[in-house]
Amino acid sequence: MHDKPSHTSLARRLLKAATGIAAGLAMLAASAAAHAQSVIRDTEVERFLHDRTRPILEAAGLDADRVQYLLVASDDLNAFATFRLRMGLNTGLILEAKTPNELFGVIAHETGHLSGGHMMRTDEIERAARAPMAIALGLGIVAALAGSPDGAMGIIGSSGTFGTLNALRYMQTQESAADVAGIKALEKAGMSGKGLVDFFYNFRNVETFSNAERYAFFRTHPLSRERIQSITSLAKRQSHYGEVDPPEVVEAFKIVQAKLAGFMEDPVKTFRTYPESDTSYPARYARVIATYKQGNWDKALTDLDTLITEQPDNAYLHELKGQIYFETGRAVLAKPEHLKSVQLMPQAPLLHLNLGQTLIAIGDKENLDQAVVVLRESLKYEEDNSFTWSQLAQAYDSLNQPGMARLATAEAQFYNGDYEGARTTAVRAQKFFPTTSPEFRRARDLVMVTSSEMGINPVEGETKRRP
Repeated sequence: MHDKPSHTSLARRLLKAATGIAAGLAMLAASAAAHAQSVIRDTEVERFLHDRTRPILEAAGLDADRVQYLLVASDDLNAFATFRLRMGLNTGLILEAKTPNELFGVIAHETGHLSGGHMMRTDEIERAARAPMAIALGLGIVAALAGSPDGAMGIIGSSGTFGTLNALRYMQTQESAADVAGIKALEKAGMSGKGLVDFFYNFRNVETFSNAERYAFFRTHPLSRERIQSITSLAKRQSHYGEVDPPEVVEAFKIVQAKLAGFMEDPVKTFRTYPESDTSYPARYARVIATYKQGNWDKALTDLDTLITEQPDNAYLHELKGQIYFETGRAVLAKPEHLKSVQLMPQAPLLHLNLGQTLIAIGDKENLDQAVVVLRESLKYEEDNSFTWSQLAQAYDSLNQPGMARLATAEAQFYNGDYEGARTTAVRAQKFFPTTSPEFRRARDLVMVTSSEMGINPVEGETKRRP
């Protein structure tokens, strides 16, 4: 959120933007085309990745709680590791993986890069890491920035310091080291290395293509016959090579793939992949999303209610129902669904964010007061979520609390990497608070930190309270 437009004008743009899932996906597609990658956030997908790969990460000696997965909205196969324990996974990679073990194999390989410290640390990647990338909440169904002129360069979600894919290149020796480290991590975690071998074999034909025609993964991770032979030999020597994915992991993976397919692919393709004859939960889940994308809201809600009847304590189903209502301009109906999702998963920050947005959209004082509480709860789990800060600023602005609104805006700008904007806004925020207040001290901290980042001295005269 930038300082130029007022919170009220931004609220109008956000309300105008929230006109349906088609707008959200259009924004996502346009942004992806413009910037070559677009990062999405989704609690269900992120939870699957974190829960199921924890043994791999810990086996590699990494702090699993600090590893952050970046879901890149692209049908190209790619994965990458960058500094500060961040790992990127293209949605196309997740959708193309034939088994969970194939996906885990690729993740184990990237974990080898993380644990081996193979990331580039040049000025180029540092600059790239600070460039905002468009992020969509909930796989694109909340089109919060679709109506904003600078929306394509806006950022929703945690941390504005993401490395760009084209800045990551590895030496062949590092690839081999990551292969070995990945296989060893899988073995230590009690998993098979066969998935990584299968992934390489399934796509080994790309090695014969020109560099422009290859999947992005193999442009940044060059593959050779010798490398495949080496990794195959090593994997087969491990005692857990014959292990297969547990049924519950396979089922959870199918749900993740169905959700991604529903949101990311054309509905026609989704219905072809998940025909009506398939009565499994993942298939029906995918069809609900595809039906909504087609604009058939009533049928989507009817089919979704059937799923909720079967799984009343599934927070993600209530989240989806709340988002459908919110996206179609029915915030009052969305509120109880988002509230239910938060009650079921009280430590999921994005679910709190969904509820907070909904309360702001309803707009009366009672709901705005509740929105402040809910959004602050979200920030307890993701303090660096710039979009949550911008929503909090909007709530304060609607409550006629300009000092708090400016301070929250400064936080949003800071976590978005806009140090100049954050410094300016924090200076303005200070003038609304007593110098002994915690709000003044926080604004002052932002002035000091951003001034240091920009290599300038804070001006004491600018920090005095307004008469």
